[in-house]
Amino acid sequence: MILCVKLLFVQLSLCLTKRLQIMKIRNVDVIVKNGNIAMENVDCIVVPEFTNGASYGGVGGAIAANGMCSGLDRYEFAVQKKPLKYGEIMITDSGKNNIQLAHVATAGAGKSEQFRVVFEAILRVLQEADKRKFSRIAIPELGTGIIGRLTQDQSARVIFSAIDQFSTRYPDSCVKEVRLVIFRNSTVPAETVLASQSFDFKIETGEKKINLAEWLIGMGLLPE
Repeated sequence: MILCVKLLFVQLSLCLTKRLQIMKIRNVDVIVKNGNIAMENVDCIVVPEFTNGASYGGVGGAIAANGMCSGLDRYEFAVQKKPLKYGEIMITDSGKNNIQLAHVATAGAGKSEQFRVVFEAILRVLQEADKRKFSRIAIPELGTGIIGRLTQDQSARVIFSAIDQFSTRYPDSCVKEVRLVIFRNSTVPAETVLASQSFDFKIETGEKKINLAEWLIGMGLLPE
């Protein structure tokens, strides 16, 4: 019995070590992991938003549930007055533990533009993070939600391409660590992209199809 428990502990430790393996994109440490992004101990959390309003579901729902709803409300108030364009960002205080929220206007972009929009948004987040001297940033799988048009590997490719381009332009940046935090889905697609170390940016058309049943469940119009 004791031997079985020890073996189980070793297997669990190896699993966690694998999930938290650090790889570099130039001068930035990149971690791909499963988890709830709202629980990450970082300087800044990226939140996908609509251009004219906050998203209180998905990542936004997790942020609100973890005591950071005031940051979403600040974004909502600002863009009701002056909407953002796709790819633009806004930084607000989360109201908790000095964590800042980087609101990125990516939700709702069409399949022909979402890849580019996510690239532009992440590049802007990293540039703003450097100005504000943030060192650790957590990013969700942008564009893969219920109305997203990117597959998991496309989302990883575009996020890592933005990190690569940023770190090429700013080799002495304050940004030292980026965590790609994946909720429920497998980390394998992102890990495979990261391991390839091929991050040249090329525009892609979103390949993910919208699942109507998933959308209705996400909107609370159908039971899970």
